[in-house]
Amino acid sequence: MTERRLRRPNRKPAPEVSTTAGRLRGLWKDKGRIAVFRGIPYAAAPVGPLRWAPPQPAASWSGVRSATKESPTAYQRASAMDAFMTALAHGQGWNRTRATATKALFDKAPRPAESEDCLTLTVRTPDLGAESRLPVMVWIHGGDHSDGSGSDPFYASTSLAKHGIVTVNINYRLGLLGYLAHPELSAESDDGVSGNYGTLDQIAALRWVRDNIEAFGGDPENVTIFGESAGGESVMHLMTSPLARGLFHRAIPQSPANAGQMMHLRHPFLNYDAAEDRGVAFASALGITGREQLTRLRERTPEELYALVRAAPRLGDHYPVIDGTVLPESPLAAFAAGRQAPVPLLIGSNADEGTLIKPSLGGASPMVEYRHLPCPDGELQPEVRNAFGDDTARLTELYPGLDTGDERAGVDFMGDHFFGARAYWYARHHAAAGHATWLYLFSRVPPSPTQTAGAYHGAELPFVHGVNIPVLPLTADDKPLSATMQRYWTTFAKSGDPNVRDATGWPPFDAVDPMWLDLNHTIAARPVDRLDRYEILNARTGRLVAEMAALIR
Repeated sequence: MTERRLRRPNRKPAPEVSTTAGRLRGLWKDKGRIAVFRGIPYAAAPVGPLRWAPPQPAASWSGVRSATKESPTAYQRASAMDAFMTALAHGQGWNRTRATATKALFDKAPRPAESEDCLTLTVRTPDLGAESRLPVMVWIHGGDHSDGSGSDPFYASTSLAKHGIVTVNINYRLGLLGYLAHPELSAESDDGVSGNYGTLDQIAALRWVRDNIEAFGGDPENVTIFGESAGGESVMHLMTSPLARGLFHRAIPQSPANAGQMMHLRHPFLNYDAAEDRGVAFASALGITGREQLTRLRERTPEELYALVRAAPRLGDHYPVIDGTVLPESPLAAFAAGRQAPVPLLIGSNADEGTLIKPSLGGASPMVEYRHLPCPDGELQPEVRNAFGDDTARLTELYPGLDTGDERAGVDFMGDHFFGARAYWYARHHAAAGHATWLYLFSRVPPSPTQTAGAYHGAELPFVHGVNIPVLPLTADDKPLSATMQRYWTTFAKSGDPNVRDATGWPPFDAVDPMWLDLNHTIAARPVDRLDRYEILNARTGRLVAEMAALIR
């Protein structure tokens, strides 16, 4: 035994780096090719008086801190995510036994520990040392600003790092603990605002990257922010916020949603209450009334708070807000006026965004903002008619069956309205402002001939991150598509242009002749074939932007 142990080759020492807070020891992955550092605190734990406060600097430590395990996630709402995963399992075209078994696996999978002490990140790098100056990609996870984490299985991969990239996956406060607005919180603030704590966390993480990423081989002057769904929306928020300027240099929003882009701190708009009023209503539902609601809210445990979030979904809706400081305006308005960050933009959506989103939201309305309002059977919801006015007849021509309650028409409308048209809006205005812009459509569908999910919301995630999850395995045709998409994404991060040698050319976006790159097993640059739909949907967006400007003038 002793002789065998002596002959064993020496193991590679664990990777170590020094940060502004102290020294870290990580671990090697991929046979020593990628160094991984997990659970790094980029801000202090937001507990006690720091609950619902801007993030504060992380405490320093002495000695070497272990960075080999992921930290707990932020507290999760979970209910909508469970419904999404059910729709995902049943939309693949599998037989009932396999679909039911897969959903059972999702349900029985151990949920990560949750904690308010969640402001951490994970770094993966192929080359340690300040002299490396590798491009950096910072991933912002999705989940309706209420669920998810940077360590979710769809993102926990070293594939992008193998392309010569330093990747950073961040956690940030979510839902109630990340976006609660309240008059007493606004009174506490030097700026007189509240909410947007999760967005401030994201900005704090980018500052940590600026100050520390050289030690991991990264270039603080070449940082790409990218994210999907609420993470993609977060990318748009960071492109809008003056507090994030200069902290990133390229942006990749994937299917940026718009759940919080119409919510104001003190002004009701559409079907959204003023965010401060929503915070007061939440406290009142807990039996906390009168003055000093904030003190008593901070005395409650997260479990007590989230019991109400999960029991009363509308009370649990807390999203980024237009507060005049962190978010001076909606990203939709900022892009229309050319006030967004002037960085190269790679943006897109999936061909069938609504197939899993509509059933998971639990509302009959095809418009997300009206999903809690009555929807008559076999008719177009009155709020939808009011929203589109004289364009309603044309809208129902473009979505046949929308006015009679056809489910497929509602799914198509929701996917385009919530995601596709928004991506097109951003691409058109960003290019019009003279900034480099590329647009994509992800159209790969599951391999079963009986699948109903299509190119569903989030379907591109394993392709971008190079993750082959056993319950949703990549096929032989999928793997080359994934490899090519990773090359596009990482080449864009390196140079601001996604075009790579020996791959289909990707033309920059041009509003005169709008093209997108259709990402499927056969990749092709094609004309945007949903232009009529997008234009009528975005005509309404333009009216909303004008109404918002008048509201807060």
